[in-house]
Amino acid sequence: MAVGLVINHIQYFFPMKVFLLLVFAFVCLQTEWLSAQHNVYTIPLGSTQRVLDIEVDWNPELLTIEKEAHDEFIDRKLLQERKEQLMEMMKGKSSVQVPSTTTRDVLDTPYVWRNFQGNAYNNSVPNDNDIAVSNSGYVVSVMNSTVFMYDLNTDTTISYLSLDAFAASLGNVKDKYDPKTIYDPIENRFVVVFLAGFTDATSSIITAFSQTENPGEGWNFYEIPGNPLNDTLWSDYPIIALTNEELFITVNHLQNDEPWQTGWVRSVIWQVNKSNGYDGASLSTQLHDEVAFNGRRIRNLHPVKGGSTLYGPDIYFMSQRNLDVVNDTFFLVHLSDTIGAPGQTLTSQVLKSDIPYFVPINGKQSSGGDLATNDSRVLGAFYENDRIQFAGNTTDTSFATAAIYHGIISNVSAIPSLALNILSDDTIHYGYPNLAYNGNSSTDNSTVMVVMRSAVNLFPGFSVIRSDGDGNYAPLKNVKDGLSFVSVIPGTERWGDYSGAQRRYNDPGKVWVNGSYGTTIHKVSTWIAEIALNPPPTGIAEVYEDNKLLNVFPNPLADNMSVQFNLSHASNCMFEIVDVHGRKVKTLLRQKVVAGKHQFTFSISPLISGTYFLVIYADDTVIATETIVKQ
Repeated sequence: MAVGLVINHIQYFFPMKVFLLLVFAFVCLQTEWLSAQHNVYTIPLGSTQRVLDIEVDWNPELLTIEKEAHDEFIDRKLLQERKEQLMEMMKGKSSVQVPSTTTRDVLDTPYVWRNFQGNAYNNSVPNDNDIAVSNSGYVVSVMNSTVFMYDLNTDTTISYLSLDAFAASLGNVKDKYDPKTIYDPIENRFVVVFLAGFTDATSSIITAFSQTENPGEGWNFYEIPGNPLNDTLWSDYPIIALTNEELFITVNHLQNDEPWQTGWVRSVIWQVNKSNGYDGASLSTQLHDEVAFNGRRIRNLHPVKGGSTLYGPDIYFMSQRNLDVVNDTFFLVHLSDTIGAPGQTLTSQVLKSDIPYFVPINGKQSSGGDLATNDSRVLGAFYENDRIQFAGNTTDTSFATAAIYHGIISNVSAIPSLALNILSDDTIHYGYPNLAYNGNSSTDNSTVMVVMRSAVNLFPGFSVIRSDGDGNYAPLKNVKDGLSFVSVIPGTERWGDYSGAQRRYNDPGKVWVNGSYGTTIHKVSTWIAEIALNPPPTGIAEVYEDNKLLNVFPNPLADNMSVQFNLSHASNCMFEIVDVHGRKVKTLLRQKVVAGKHQFTFSISPLISGTYFLVIYADDTVIATETIVKQ
């Protein structure tokens, strides 16, 4: 029988030898000036585009379907080994008592106000959800390779586009992925960041700044180089944050043709003058690379957002040992001042948590298949009241369920101390948390966390959890129940890479969230919800189903066509539409593609009536031709 939410459950199973090493390891914090390089770049404006003027969306998507190319548990050997080691530790070996220091189910459960369908499944994985909401009531939601814009004042969809169409004015025909979005309450603008290309020769970080508060109006687009040091590396996994003056983007630099676990070389920080982006001027940027502590590079730097508003000019970053089977170490990185400021410093502190975190085991779902939980990296963080609160994936080793951790760093500016809480259940698996501040004063550290959930008798959906920031929690509040299990790729399904949470800055106590749920056709879709601490007025908590997207133009899901093809070896592929006379109509995508069976999907909506051909090239050789008939 499920016991509901568990905080700091008292038993963690791992060898006594490992525990003793943790106990006798030094627990004091260390501070060190980081070994880092600082390069300055000027990025010209790439293009501008008004969203409401976009009438063409080819929506090209490429999905590997033959082998478990995206399987985080089986195909990625390094992470597989770590999870298997943890599974062995949990098979009846020595246990250690960790006293509980928190109280659960003592706070009031939050309420779900307005909630509605967001981004629909778009023939791609993983389920990269993020959300931003403006003071005036505009919402920008991203997932996988689409951006959804909504007006809360009129309850209408502004636009629903593929990332390819959103940034089409750049002329970049590489695969677009890993979107993040954020709202700037000082400038009343939005920022959207995503990646293009999977090799050092093709990689770029596409960064879009809205020209006004309305995301349906104009945007300024830039391409930050994905291989800025020209060392055959490419950029992956962007995370973003804003300060009063600047935008920060962190990415990982990876080797070509290597999985991210073994191909990782470094994590870097891009520091960007945000005013340049809003104005459409050339971006003044600074790159901080070779960020290391005691000669060891720090991995997966996560910028810490502001809580009730933005902060700055300084900014913090969180990291930890995300691929270790068990660890208690976190890194707090501090970057002082703006780009090029005299005396700018980059320092790091090592913090030891009071309890350990673990590599997360995979989640379960009702179909019997696993849901990939990735690793234990920090997935969300904010700063408020001289505290940093953050969250990530872990394992409850007593129940052998995927769980999440909630960390609280107190006295950040003086002598930081770290407390870690584990949120878990005996049968339900949790994953991919994010969090936002919803307090109202210097003594109020209230937080709303969004978390994915699934089990062998529970379809994948998501919930929210309220915390007071002092170790007390409310019961889980379900936001969106799954309608079925997920079945998109062979083997372990991609559960997500992140979920979204943002405070409504001019409406204290309100947090907007988005996350994925399993649909009736075994795909995934995004649900958007407003979370509050008080009950909604009559008629406010309405639910809007999938028909909200049906009449949106352009709709990237309309008139989709899918073609499957095989590659015997990795190849540079190109996908083109030609007419009956052999004349090129459109180059849809150029991308290096791994060996195996693949599915290429695109929309034929932009074509006028007639007969066409989709031609697929691999290393300049035609490998497939498919007839297209547009009525």
